[in-house]
Formats: sequence, structure tokens, C-alpha cells
Amino acid sequence: MLSNYKPIRTEFEDGSVIIAGAGPGSVKLLTYRVLNILMIADVVIYDALVNKEILKYCKKYAKLIFAGKLKNKKACSQNDINLWLVKYAKKGNKVLRLKGGDPSFFSRVSQESEYLKNNKIKFKVFSGITASQESIKKLNSNFFNDSHICNLITGHKSINYPNVDINFKSICSNNGRIIIYMGIGQLEKISCKLIENGKSKDTKVSIIYNASLENEKIWKLKLGNLKNLKKKADVKSPAIIVVD
Repeated sequence: MLSNYKPIRTEFEDGSVIIAGAGPGSVKLLTYRVLNILMIADVVIYDALVNKEILKYCKKYAKLIFAGKLKNKKACSQNDINLWLVKYAKKGNKVLRLKGGDPSFFSRVSQESEYLKNNKIKFKVFSGITASQESIKKLNSNFFNDSHICNLITGHKSINYPNVDINFKSICSNNGRIIIYMGIGQLEKISCKLIENGKSKDTKVSIIYNASLENEKIWKLKLGNLKNLKKKADVKSPAIIVVD
């Protein structure tokens, strides 16, 4: 089907930037709108969570720039990325900033948008399917339990910083489902914070690794066992943690 697909070129202006989501991983979950701009972009600045199979849809002579952050390796700075966006757009290129999932979920889309605006570069933001959407689907569930509340939070190491105010007491008391991004490196601390603030050790937890890809894995356990999971299983990022 895609071999006969002809991209709509009017969607992407010369000298502009589109910030887009590549979805949770599988090429099958790439939206047609993002596929369209991927096929006509002159420059693609992509993150580590973008599946390399998706990049095969770039045009033959597109310039591909890796802008991801990999563990234990030097990463390019946000300033580098901002400068690339403006530099290549000012040369008249169609510049695609490609992020994993959806650009509005725990990414720096606001900083990049602001920088483009300040440099008078035209830009648009295109949605993608989020990792949490695909993860919830894999659990044959939905975002909301009987409380009709869903809490989406980051489990990044920054939860331990004094200036990061995640109100775990409020989150635990509203009885809503908790969906945690970037929390695999903090399993013990997350478990302790949730239990300290009222969650039962018997609370059900699911961890979904690489949702939508062939090497996808799902672990189901109780909150009280979460802190020891990494010692018993090969649990690693990227993964979504769902706490019921």
C-alpha cells in the first residue's frame, strides 16, 4: 500500500519546521500525517526512541541527525538541537524534528517552539500515538478506573530533587490509575513513595517494555515487590509503569 503512496507536498513549507511524534515504536502506528512529512523532509532531527525502521521512509538524500540521549554516552544538548532547527530552516530546508510517542508528552517541545518563535521560523506540531496509549491497550484496559481519574507523572530521577513537587499524597488519595514515564531507574524509590503515601503493598502494577515492538515484554506484580524486580528480571527502559 505504501509503495504507491504519494506524499502531499503542500503540508510542508520550505524554510519551516515540523515537530512530530513517531509513535511508540512500531512503523504500523505511525500516523499518515507524520509519514507524509517524513517522506518529503530535507532534514530529520530524531530522538533515541524513534525506531530506525521508521527512518527508512525518509527520502534518499535527506540529512539525518541523531539528537537522542543514550545512557552512559555523551548527548547533544538542547541548545545544539535548537541551533540545528534554526540553521537548517534558514537555509530553506523542510526540517522535521521527530520525537518518540507524542511531542506533547514529557518532551521539550515548548522550549523548541519558543526558540523557533523567537527566531521567526514557521513551525507546526503534529501528534503521535503515545507509549501510554499503546501500553494501556496491551493491558486490555483504559486510562480510567472506577474513580474516573488518571495520573500521568514522570518517574525520572528528578522526582528526588527539592524543586520538583510531585504530590504523591494527593496522587495516592484520589484512587486514580497512575501511569509513570521514565521510572525504571527509580523503581525502589517510586515504590517507597507510593507506599509511604497510602498505597497498599498489594496494589497491582504492570510494566510494559517497548510496547508495540517485537521484543515487547509485560511484567505484572504487586507494588510491594516492585523494588526488587530489577534484581529478578531484565527490566529496562523504555517502559511504562501502570499502577492500579
